[in-house]
Amino acid sequence: MESLLEIDSTRLFVDQRGPEDGHPLLFIHGGPGNPCWDFMASVGDLFAARGIRIIGVDQRGVLRSDDLPEAEPLTVALLVQDFEEIRRRLGIERWTIIGHSSGGGYALEYALTHPEHVSGLILDCPALDADATDRHRLPRAAAMLDDDGNADAAEVCRTLAGLERRLTADDRTWEAMLPLGPHYLDLFFHDAATRARYEDVMEAAPKRLDWAKGMSHLALMAEMYRDRRPSLASLTVPSVLIHGEDDMVAPPVVRDAYRASTGGEIITISDAGHFAFVEQPETYVDVVTRFLGTL
Repeated sequence: MESLLEIDSTRLFVDQRGPEDGHPLLFIHGGPGNPCWDFMASVGDLFAARGIRIIGVDQRGVLRSDDLPEAEPLTVALLVQDFEEIRRRLGIERWTIIGHSSGGGYALEYALTHPEHVSGLILDCPALDADATDRHRLPRAAAMLDDDGNADAAEVCRTLAGLERRLTADDRTWEAMLPLGPHYLDLFFHDAATRARYEDVMEAAPKRLDWAKGMSHLALMAEMYRDRRPSLASLTVPSVLIHGEDDMVAPPVVRDAYRASTGGEIITISDAGHFAFVEQPETYVDVVTRFLGTL
């Protein structure tokens, strides 16, 4: 069931599937500015078939939600407030939340702010410190640029990765990787076949959708460079971290910090990169469903 919920003078798109009395599971997308389309198109019905009440949301200003209101600046705290109001409006007492990529940071903030309403937290390839992500991913991009014969661009990536100070959004590291051209997306997938699967999912989206609306969330890019690893020690709800074996957003230093701070399980999904829910949907649903069974 798709609907627009009016919340704080704007309307948020909500996609609910599965039985109303099923375990409620909220998906928080990342980007910043990606919608829930790819997740729900890939695994929404699979979760519903398992009796899970899966809930996808296009965050304020993104895709099928209203344009970003001008009255209030966009912040992570405002998104967390939106998620909590959605919970209240849907009549859910407690739910499990999945945070993917930068949405992992939002999900962590929600779990820390409203632990009484969270039965479990799933961090999916979480972007908890973009400085750590960049230092892991830029050398890989440099190697790919070398393979393409673009030594100058490769050197820019290596220079950024080697800076002694912390990287910030002002460094615009993503621009250093853009000379990869069509190979840029390869950084996010296991191989050509799983990338093609993702592209097929996106191609199936209605042509009328305005994907450019997601650019409104670039205002949150600086938030991605705030190191959230210290916050993990304050987490009080059951949690798990899942990632594709080739994911480059949640590098080993982030996964190690999660394990040391929470003692939670880390699950690696084979033959997947950053979008395991698209690349290996059945395995992804199996992993999440098993975690729900422990709560």
